Amino acid sequence: MKSMEFDIKIGLFISVGLILLTIITFSINDFFFKPGYNINAILGFANGVKKSAPVRLAGIEVGEVKEAGVFKDANGKTMVKLKLWLTSDAKVEKDAQMIINTLGLIGEKYVEIIPGTPGTPFLENGDDIVGYDSVSVEQITKKGYGIALKLEKAIDSIDEILKQVKSGDGTVGRLIYDNTLYNDVEAIIKDIKAHPWKLIGGPKRARTKTEDVEVESVSSNFGPS
Repeated sequence: MKSMEFDIKIGLFISVGLILLTIITFSINDFFFKPGYNINAILGFANGVKKSAPVRLAGIEVGEVKEAGVFKDANGKTMVKLKLWLTSDAKVEKDAQMIINTLGLIGEKYVEIIPGTPGTPFLENGDDIVGYDSVSVEQITKKGYGIALKLEKAIDSIDEILKQVKSGDGTVGRLIYDNTLYNDVEAIIKDIKAHPWKLIGGPKRARTKTEDVEVESVSSNFGPS
């Protein structure tokens, strides 16, 4: 008899423990007891997003990814289909945009929905939303590496030019450190100041113009012939 009572107590203790464990487990998900609806996100690259990943609308968490899979479209291209569960108060316009985003540089992947135009009809249960393919971290790293190599080459070229300038080599170096050009330019300026008629074609042309003016002036004094 005592053995049966002990077994009953043990059974009740285990049952209560399982019930508490179930409540705690489901209480971790804030959306468990909330009503909602499902929409399908179609895109070409999921960027590592997984089932149960958060779904955000305008930066606020409003749901989660229920399912993730691949399929072939009409042209035979491999596409990704995500089943998104959203709370009933999360209204998404039909022209809204969807991308796979990352918390930080290498953080958790989540679905970001950018609201559409106000007044546009909302998506309903089972509707599709077309997502924009995000760029993978590998592609960003590769692009950054290529840019870094180009910058390194450019810096090396600049260093070489600066060395030539400092040593007086090359065109730029001679312009800076060789006084010959400066002296020539200074001499030209002095010569032009002393003989400004050189700017109008030389002394012969200047003398011709002067004589023409004198002739015209004399003729005007005697009147028409």
